[in-house]
Amino acid sequence: MSEIMSGNWNKMPFRPLREGMKQATLAMGAEDCTVTMNIIMAGHAKRPHSHPEEQIAMVVEGECDYYVDGVAHHLTPGGFVVVPGGVEHYVDVHDTDIPCFQLDIFGTPRPEFKKVYSEYLESLK
Repeated sequence: MSEIMSGNWNKMPFRPLREGMKQATLAMGAEDCTVTMNIIMAGHAKRPHSHPEEQIAMVVEGECDYYVDGVAHHLTPGGFVVVPGGVEHYVDVHDTDIPCFQLDIFGTPRPEFKKVYSEYLESLK
């Protein structure tokens, strides 16, 4: 059973993920999904990848081009794109000084995200 919890990403530490990108794993008490908030700066290190889990990527603030299967989807606040499992994708933030706040929802749990973020939180103590 999932754990009832609440929080605010504005008060959470963000783990450096790679150059120009950091991430917080939200709702770590949820059993059936994984949610992450990413802060992405222009000029960040791009990393095309795929994974078996379906993903919904949304922009909360800023803007980006989100590439899915080679097609760019320009996302602004409120915009989203569905990434089917196994399809290559990546985000590109460019031509702006405003960071992109981008939320990822995985309908299949990603326990490795929770594990790495928990270890990061422990390292801050």
